[in-house]
Amino acid sequence: MAIIGADTKAGDVARTWPQTMKVFLRYGLTLNCGGEHTLEFAARKHGFNLEKMLEELNAEIASAPAAFR
Repeated sequence: MAIIGADTKAGDVARTWPQTMKVFLRYGLTLNCGGEHTLEFAARKHGFNLEKMLEELNAEIASAPAAFR
């Protein structure tokens, strides 16, 4: 089940699930912008595959212990 979608703001993801920062960093996203943009915007701006990133982010959340989901 996908929790994070294209319209989710990057900063909301990182604040709610800090363990996702390693996924952001793999894509070169440091969130220095404050995370105010959606993941769709970030994918367009930085030229990465949005669907692949969403899969990775959602997998990271799903693999976390229940207390951190």
